[in-house]
Amino acid sequence: MDFSQLEHPEDRAIREKLDAIPKFKDFMMNTICVLREKFIAVEFVGNGVHVTDSCLPELHCQLLTVCEKLGVKDVPDFSLMWGYDITAATEGAKNPHITSMSGAVDILTESEFAFILGHEIGHQVCGHKPYHLFLESLYMPLINLVPGGEIWIGLVRSTLLNWYRISDFTADRVGLLACGDINVALRTMIKMSGAPKKYHNSLNIESFIKQANEFDTMFAGVAGKMINYISINTAFCPWLVARAAKLYEWYQSSDYAKLIN
Repeated sequence: MDFSQLEHPEDRAIREKLDAIPKFKDFMMNTICVLREKFIAVEFVGNGVHVTDSCLPELHCQLLTVCEKLGVKDVPDFSLMWGYDITAATEGAKNPHITSMSGAVDILTESEFAFILGHEIGHQVCGHKPYHLFLESLYMPLINLVPGGEIWIGLVRSTLLNWYRISDFTADRVGLLACGDINVALRTMIKMSGAPKKYHNSLNIESFIKQANEFDTMFAGVAGKMINYISINTAFCPWLVARAAKLYEWYQSSDYAKLIN
């Protein structure tokens, strides 16, 4: 699959803008990413439960199934850590490693967890991880140890913060392809948004879609767009409602229909 066909247009545009900055990509790939990869390798050897064909083989099989469905040959490493949030994250660029909280496995159905895995694989196959690693390094002591690090903070921080959230819009599209059902994708987002477990059997997807559509129209004016921009860019990750709105919009578009057909 050519994953560039499903990239959110702002995702690609902002990365091209960053790559056009002289020496930025070389600095990112050959300095920050190399150091972060070494740090990550040490961290994950000593932490979490590694999912393999001999340890939690059912989960390992699910990862292989998602990769096969997406046409991804380089299967990432996969591990679990204790925590009851429905979250997962991918670390590493050359050697990606997906870490999921155990709560995501317990709370989500198999198809919903496929959306989570697909989302994380989406970051990998769409080339997001070097940029993620660089941005995350801006908030770590590591950046102060690298010659020229402080200069790059001033040059790219604002642009990277904006892009960081948009990259999830692209990854959600890959998640949808992995689970194959827009209702599954949206139901996963509802659960991630905070729906109590005892109500998971009665989730109202139509109501959530309505909320997502209202979110877009609510910030139509100049002042609203500015507030929305500032709020989202100071958040740790995109609001689930905003992500749902963007994913549903793409699902209804001709681009999605062409890709599926």
